[in-house]
Amino acid sequence: MSVERESGKREQVAYRPMRGELVADAERRCLGIAKGELAGAWSLRSLTGGVEWVVDAAHIRRPCRAERLIARITLVNARSRGEIL
Repeated sequence: MSVERESGKREQVAYRPMRGELVADAERRCLGIAKGELAGAWSLRSLTGGVEWVVDAAHIRRPCRAERLIARITLVNARSRGEIL
C-alpha cells in the first residue's frame, strides 16, 4: 500500500498484520500465521503447527487469493490425516 504525501511523493507503508492473521513470507516464499512482532521482526508459525520462525517486517505481505486457497486446502488435508483437530 502506498500513501501520497503533501510533497506529491508516494511512500510505502509497511503492512502490519493482526495476531493470528494469515500472512505471506516473501523471503521464504511460504505462508504462516502471525504470532507477534518485536523490534521490527514478526514471529510466524506454520499453518499446521511446528517450529516458529522470525522474518523481517519488510518481507511480510497479505496473501493473494490463490495463497489463501492453498492455506485452506493445507488445513483440510492435515485434518483428514488427523494431524490437527
